[in-house]
Amino acid sequence: MTRHTRGPALALALSTLFLSPAAEQAITRRELPAAERAPPLAAAYRVVLQSAWPQLPGTGGCENGGSETVDGMLSRTRTGDYSGTFTRHTRLVFCGAHGTGAGACALVLEGEGEVAMHGTIVEGGGLRVVWVPAPSHTAQVRGACDASFKEGLERMYLTAAHGVEFRLPAAGAAPRRERPEGYP
Repeated sequence: MTRHTRGPALALALSTLFLSPAAEQAITRRELPAAERAPPLAAAYRVVLQSAWPQLPGTGGCENGGSETVDGMLSRTRTGDYSGTFTRHTRLVFCGAHGTGAGACALVLEGEGEVAMHGTIVEGGGLRVVWVPAPSHTAQVRGACDASFKEGLERMYLTAAHGVEFRLPAAGAAPRRERPEGYP
């Protein structure tokens, strides 16, 4: 039975490689890419979010679409996040059938009130904001659709959280408009 011992030979070969001047130069001259530093952010931002909903013609002369604006100030909190109270104005028009076996109908939802917005800094200098309607937010739904559909739409409008992610400009930068990816 023969037994091969490689330990000392392998250790000698590795020590020769790592202790050679060429290996030392290769190790010391290798430069790592510099980490990108995010620009300093402002203590507060005025934010206006405007919907880009398509206005689509429906059957019988009615349309689907509408508009929504959420407007207010985000201020940095002591934890580094941002928060604020915003004003939301909405006009949503709906035309078509909703649900199995439902006939076509048309309705309009109009709503306004305050929403609480909270933003978290994400990688790359972006801000992910989420907003929820305040209990005092109001909505009115009118039209020829089934009462349960109108009630459900109003309840969803008054309770659902919404969100979007966008890049924050550096402190002192000029205001800008941005269309988030995936929006028309």
